[in-house]
Amino acid sequence: MDIAWEDLGWERLGDGVGRRRLPGWDATAGLVAGTAGALLYDTGSTLREGVELRRQAEALLGRRVTHIALSHPHFDHVLGTAAFAGVQVYGSAGLPALLRGGEQELYASAVAHGVAEDEAAGSADALVVPGHEVRGERTLDLGGGRQVVLADLGSAHSGHDLAALVPGAAGGPAVVFCGDLVEESGEPQAGP
Repeated sequence: MDIAWEDLGWERLGDGVGRRRLPGWDATAGLVAGTAGALLYDTGSTLREGVELRRQAEALLGRRVTHIALSHPHFDHVLGTAAFAGVQVYGSAGLPALLRGGEQELYASAVAHGVAEDEAAGSADALVVPGHEVRGERTLDLGGGRQVVLADLGSAHSGHDLAALVPGAAGGPAVVFCGDLVEESGEPQAGP
């Protein structure tokens, strides 16, 4: 039995492509499926949120996420990554160095924004640092003709922003995931 994307709170944007607006800080997670792999763009604000995204992706696709792209180093986009064991994690140039040892800053930011201390601590302690740095552009092949272009945008909303372009399949529209580069929830922000 196929599950409709909408039944799990996702908006289907094209064949094998969707997004979900996460509660709390209204961050958007993106999901892109090919025949051999699946990419999740951003993992949420806590391990609990990451587990929920993992379960939903598996229910929608019938298989596991194989790749993760992190849009930028703010807690509400990276702290759920540890819920995805064995995936390849991508971040912009410099993001791994920034996150290495950055657990306390992410913890403090999460707590300051309303995440319970114990949940923020567990999520920060399990922080996953990207194993793949994107400098310029990098194309991921997810199989079946589905490719995703990751683009390191440098300093924009944060000091390390990564966008994902999903070319349209079968004449459909292209989709761009851009983290908080485009948002409506607050005043413009750069850095912490």
